Amino acid sequence: MKKLIISGLAMFMSLTSVMAQEETGIGNHLGWGVGFGTEGFNASIATDLTQYAELEFGVNYAPGFSRKSDGGVFYLPQGKDKYEYTKSSMDVKTSINRATLDFKGSVYPFATNENFTSDLFVSLGISFASKEIATIKGSCQANIPEDAAQNEQYYIRAGKFMLPIDHEGGKFVANGSCQVNSVRPYVGLGYGRLVPKNNLGFRVEAGCQFSGSVKVYHNDVEASLLSEKGRGLEDDSTPKKFMDFFSVYPVLKVSLRGKFF
Repeated sequence: MKKLIISGLAMFMSLTSVMAQEETGIGNHLGWGVGFGTEGFNASIATDLTQYAELEFGVNYAPGFSRKSDGGVFYLPQGKDKYEYTKSSMDVKTSINRATLDFKGSVYPFATNENFTSDLFVSLGISFASKEIATIKGSCQANIPEDAAQNEQYYIRAGKFMLPIDHEGGKFVANGSCQVNSVRPYVGLGYGRLVPKNNLGFRVEAGCQFSGSVKVYHNDVEASLLSEKGRGLEDDSTPKKFMDFFSVYPVLKVSLRGKFF
């Protein structure tokens, strides 16, 4: 009986030691998270490295949306460096889609402190996505003289770019894509654990995703900038501001966090 008690105590102490190691070990817990924010809906899995650091792999998806507008038609006279307005317009549809994969690390500098303990964190990582963040499609009936279309190249304005217009079967069409870097650094800060200490927890995060300058492409060729040709057109416009917004994309997300084990 005495030996059994001693053996039981030894097993209990051994188990306690293992549990303590799991609490402070590397990758001994696996967490999950779901939420929403400026990147759309997000889901992720995470693991702890130490009490001061965690790793996360996640996916973000924002449902696509479209915006329709009227685009003014311009042309560049031969031998000149200034675009001229034709007084014609084109129906333009801009469609935006965002889906990204994240690989991030969070550091908790105040995880253990005799004077102050907090789940405040700093997050660093990289987001991966398609280069194309938006498509531009425009069309209009033959309100541009066909004989003129054969001699001059026509354009619609896309922010600070001039997107060429093609003449196809009696219609005038414009097709382009807005592209940024496919690998995008990220930095953020917030409050809450990726792997909560209890079974459930909440996390809020704010940061910036650095996507790089937005460029417009037509048939895989970068469209001309207003600064290159067409001096005299104002470069400050709502589409330009919209494009610049995606260069440094603000991230704000709220998520529910849970723990598998």
